[in-house]
Amino acid sequence: MHSVKKFFSKLPTSIWILGLTGFLINLSTIMVFSQMPLFMKTELGVSEHTVGVIDGFVEFVSYAMRIVAGSISDILQNRKVVLGFGYGLSALVKPLFALSSSVGLVIFIRSLDRITNGLQATPRDALIGDLVPKDKRGSSYGLSKSLKTAGSVIGAALVVWIMTVTNNDIRFVFLCAFVPALIALILFIFGVKEPTATPLIELNKPNHKRKFHWRSLLELKKEYWSIIALLFVYELSHFGESYLTFRAAEAGVNITYISLVMLMFNMGQFLSAFPIGTLSDRFQRQNILLIGFSFMLLANICMIYGTSPLLIYLGVFFWGAQMGTTQSIFVSMVSDHAPKHIRGTAFGIFYIVMGLDIMIASKIAGVIWEHYGSIYAFKYSACVAIFSIVCLFFFIPRKNRFTLFKSSR
Repeated sequence: MHSVKKFFSKLPTSIWILGLTGFLINLSTIMVFSQMPLFMKTELGVSEHTVGVIDGFVEFVSYAMRIVAGSISDILQNRKVVLGFGYGLSALVKPLFALSSSVGLVIFIRSLDRITNGLQATPRDALIGDLVPKDKRGSSYGLSKSLKTAGSVIGAALVVWIMTVTNNDIRFVFLCAFVPALIALILFIFGVKEPTATPLIELNKPNHKRKFHWRSLLELKKEYWSIIALLFVYELSHFGESYLTFRAAEAGVNITYISLVMLMFNMGQFLSAFPIGTLSDRFQRQNILLIGFSFMLLANICMIYGTSPLLIYLGVFFWGAQMGTTQSIFVSMVSDHAPKHIRGTAFGIFYIVMGLDIMIASKIAGVIWEHYGSIYAFKYSACVAIFSIVCLFFFIPRKNRFTLFKSSR
């Protein structure tokens, strides 16, 4: 117990505050996100294919915004200003969902909401990388991911309760989502400190206090671009989570309890992100990434062969676990190989590639779903996951393929 307490005390206070604000923002977001697919289908008459296309589009908007936000935070050399603006706009957007009356308005509001998400993600990840040394990044990113996911878990459970007591009033759920977003903004403003002091040993380094310039992107080495290439291949297996909701409904889950899908999804993320992120601080990150790729394969197997809600929930859990695992490790690897003065932009490139992949994968899954059924959509994802595992084997340097611990340990 003492060693665990000592371990947690080594993480800066600002890391914990960032985690708590992420907890509240995700609690707010999941209250909207978990109900949006069925809201569009039942109240606005949108088809599953169209929902999938909309999901892919708005997620791409979010990821495209991340490279803008990352570059601005590099230019300003201030992550907190950009991140605070994102949190404030997120709080203002949430009540607008309750006023949605058409597909066009939903797309506009969802795009605006995902823009706020893009304004948050890149500066937050870059700020975490600025706040902690390399040997604490896996645990710090994992903690951030776990706390955000815990917010999603509690948010999904809260939605089930609100839907039960209000006789499935989805618009009231959207209104309630404003409260935690506002609390997150206040907590962030007064609790997070931008790092300013520089250790004496850093002053002699040639890149100390270097300003951002677009030519600085040439400083991103082969190792960084290899990570981006591997990410591009793997994320083609990852389509929008709305399809998990539709698969659950197909398996017989009642609309009142459909939020349990997102509950299981986020439980998978919560239970995997921090422990596996911490492991990646001790072991070769590339080798640990294999766990995440395997989770995706297991998720698809459950979705393909699931004939009952129980097995579908298990597949959703593994789908969440692969996200908690792969994203914690990928962001740690990006932070490891990105110089501090262009770290925001490096994360922006990372996220826009991920967003492009999700949009493409969602479109492919939608077409397959519409013409051949849900099973073949998940078979497509499984095939890409298997191919990614093969690519990972070649991505790992030959000398490290059978090396578990990092050479510095």
